[in-house]
Amino acid sequence: MRFSDLLATSFSSLRQRPFRTLMTVLGVVIGTTSVVVMVSLGIGMSQSYLDSIAANTSLREVQIYNVPVDAVERGLPTALNDDFVALMKDYPGVEKAWPIYSIEALGRVGAFSQYFQINAVPADVIASLDQPIAWGSAPSAANPGLLVGDQIPLNFFNETTGEVKQVDFSTETLFLDFDTSSMYGPVPQGGGEGEGDEGQAPKPKKIIMPVAGVLQGDPDQPWGQYTNVVYAEFSAMVEALEKAMPGKALPNQPATSDGKPKPGFVYSMIRLQTPSPEAAEELLTALRTDGYDAQADIEWIREAQKQGALIQAVFGGIGLVSLLVAAIGIANTMMMSVYERTREIGVMKVLGAGLGDIRKMFLFESASIGLLGGLLGLGLSMVGSAIANAFLGGAMGGTGAISIIPPWLMIGAVAFATLIGTVAGLAPAIRASRLSPLAAIRTQ
Repeated sequence: MRFSDLLATSFSSLRQRPFRTLMTVLGVVIGTTSVVVMVSLGIGMSQSYLDSIAANTSLREVQIYNVPVDAVERGLPTALNDDFVALMKDYPGVEKAWPIYSIEALGRVGAFSQYFQINAVPADVIASLDQPIAWGSAPSAANPGLLVGDQIPLNFFNETTGEVKQVDFSTETLFLDFDTSSMYGPVPQGGGEGEGDEGQAPKPKKIIMPVAGVLQGDPDQPWGQYTNVVYAEFSAMVEALEKAMPGKALPNQPATSDGKPKPGFVYSMIRLQTPSPEAAEELLTALRTDGYDAQADIEWIREAQKQGALIQAVFGGIGLVSLLVAAIGIANTMMMSVYERTREIGVMKVLGAGLGDIRKMFLFESASIGLLGGLLGLGLSMVGSAIANAFLGGAMGGTGAISIIPPWLMIGAVAFATLIGTVAGLAPAIRASRLSPLAAIRTQ
């Protein structure tokens, strides 16, 4: 039989039993829709998360928090100091290196306050930030002050009344109270500021710290990389701390038993920048192999990608169950077709139809059911995806799409539905080809 004859015979048989064909196709539609929708939801969730941080320049960065435990034996600096920074600048794969000195502080504006962490960095690091400034300018040695994230002015809290206030740093004064109570001991009883019993150091003084600028927020991503950051120029921050704690060791700095500063300055971390996220991943591996306590945001992204793939697999598996149920329906439909067309099969064999032609005819029928159901299921999935994105997409952030159907999923869904139909029709096709022509003709 010619290929066109096989197709014509197959479609003619399907049209002769429209209701049963429709019910079988509907099962494939439901199965295909379930697979596509479930997988698209997994892709959408993963993509939304990745898009929300894709513009984050920290993906190119690696942080070092401690020197190797065998630093002395290897002749390396024994602390995160300037010598260590110079060493890291020459480390293979490092494009740029800079120190960060972090200090906890309580910021007060009138009766309102907020805890935050100040990151003191060199002025050129602040100037190189890729986030625009909404108000003011970047701090520097000549322009001391803080550069704060867009959410910082919105979250000053009155502990007495529970009120939250939006602060205008252009007109209101910010006082910093450095949160070093655990280092300085309990507040002296009965004495003024700067007084205390023997063995106790006074709490640091409050100081006025101007806010030089506020970073521009992203209306589409209210909680981004720079949402709650507080930057200060390093030398200006150290000078402010020395005024608040005259003669005393600064927070997180080496000190003698009586609280006096030891020589040398130790940073909280060293940040390394690479040309690309892939280079950051390679650098992280090399540093850890070399004994450094290093971390990088890129490894969390890789974990998120793995979790996204797992979510897609779970969702796809749930949808696959429906498609397998549809396959059983196809097999049942085709087996019934074999019984009903036994005489027709016998006549075809007597007229010269080969065993392969009989098998192909039934396989074409079952594959057609799978193909038609796959196409209709894909169309229904795209409509459902569009509706979900229109009403629920904004809740996920990122691209604003809760369901994403990429081209590979479209092609794969239709191809898999066709394959399922073909496989489901394999047993009925083999049975039809093995029927005895004479016995088939005698069948009423």
